[in-house]
Amino acid sequence: MALKETARKMDFPAGVSLGRAIRAMRTEKDMSLSQLALAASLDKGYLSRVERGLKVPSVAIILRISTVLEVSAAQLFGAAENHDLPFVTRADDANELTADDGNYVMRLLTQSDTSSGLEVFLMYPPVELADEPDAEHRGEELLFVVSGKVEIRFPDQNLVLDKGDSVQFPGPLRHQVRRLEENSCVLIAVSGS
Repeated sequence: MALKETARKMDFPAGVSLGRAIRAMRTEKDMSLSQLALAASLDKGYLSRVERGLKVPSVAIILRISTVLEVSAAQLFGAAENHDLPFVTRADDANELTADDGNYVMRLLTQSDTSSGLEVFLMYPPVELADEPDAEHRGEELLFVVSGKVEIRFPDQNLVLDKGDSVQFPGPLRHQVRRLEENSCVLIAVSGS
């Protein structure tokens, strides 16, 4: 199916999770769980837990899945396709654009209509490093610590960032984020491919 044919709002009932949206888009494209897992370089069991709402995927995993499914991250969150400029995401949309598994919370701030544009998230990282594949994805990434303190692990170094600190790096560089203080929040901006 061409990108234009899938670039639309998926009509999910209120409260439907990110995982169920991923499953619906995967089945709409006639992809098996194994096919999506292989194409996105994910463990099939992990992807199954994401689809069942037991795990909230990291920004990197969301971007890898959206790339394979040829949709934007906003569409995975069930946001309506938006061609208007400028894009506006209202505070009232927060619940619809938030995924939470009780340990890791992700809120989408942008609703661009393609998977190649700028995508921005607020992330409340877990205490421990996530039990999922290391984050690596397309584009460039900027992390800005809105509140608290976080640790970012790269293959050859660990960084501790305080409120107001930021780091920029290529998306394909493997990385993981965890909070070092309660209520830590990170703004994540990822550029297109």
